[in-house]
This record gives sequence, C-alpha cells and structure tokens, in this order.
Amino acid sequence: MNNDVWKEFAAHEISHSVAHYLTTILDLRRSKGYAILKDVSEALRVTKGSASVQLKNLKEKGFVEEIDRHHLKLTEAGMREASKVIYNRRVISELLHGVLGLDPAQAESDACKVEHLFSHDASHRLLAFVQLMKSDDPAVVAFRKCLEEHELSCPGLEKCNLCDDVCLVDID
Repeated sequence: MNNDVWKEFAAHEISHSVAHYLTTILDLRRSKGYAILKDVSEALRVTKGSASVQLKNLKEKGFVEEIDRHHLKLTEAGMREASKVIYNRRVISELLHGVLGLDPAQAESDACKVEHLFSHDASHRLLAFVQLMKSDDPAVVAFRKCLEEHELSCPGLEKCNLCDDVCLVDID
C-alpha cells in the first residue's frame, strides 16, 4: 500500500462516526419532523454526553446547526455529506447483495463500514458497474452465470497476478 494513503484516510473529514450522526439526524428529521439530542443518542445507542460532544464538533465543522437551542438541523454542507454517505451505502450494498449475492444484512453491514470513504468518482463508476451487471444484456447474463458457477481457487503464487507473497484465497 502507498505510504501516503493512510494519511489521506486519517485526514478524511467524514469519519464513520460523523457519517452516522449526519445520517441519523437526517433520518430523524424525515421520520419525526425534528431531531433532538435525546433522539440522536437513543438512535445511535450512545450516552447523551457522548452525543453532545460529537454534536458540538459537528456544529464547529459547519455540518449541524441548532434551531431554538434544542432542535438539530443539517446545514447545506451537512446535508451534502449525509447524502453522499447514503448514496454510497446504497450503491455498495446493491453491489454486494444485488450483484454478488451476499445476504442483505451482511451486505448492509459491510457497506456501512466503508460508505463514508468512497470518492464521488468511485461511487459513480461502481453504480455504472452495478447497473450493467443487473442489465439484460446477453453478454452480461452469460457473465453472471459464469460468476455464479465460478469456484474460488488458487493457481499457485508463482502463477497468480493478484497475490504477492500471501495467497488471497487462503486468507480467512
């Protein structure tokens, strides 16, 4: 792995936690018409103290604002980031479940783990791939059949163009 990539990851403004706070506020406002600290902490299963600290951070970053010293609302920047996370989660989940056939709960769980990290370009290319893979194009239908029937195997490290010194098939 490129030694500078981890620095980019660490500097990413939208962490897993931030993504959940933003999407939770958005979900609460859509379902209840409002979002307050108590509801956010309950939805995320964290203490009100922890939620308060994180919400203060989100306000300072310009993602959340308070209305009437009580109700939480996403700013334009917060809405943009929450929408990206939701979009990424849907695309990744659809790839994992709808194309690769993972169990829906597993697909959702795995998508949740990476939803905040994908770039806009990566998500769009992934969406195009998902759309293609779900199409009725005869070549794609044939490919999906081959994929379903394909058994994972190892040609041996010396013949493999994916593995370096550790076989990826053997990793559990």
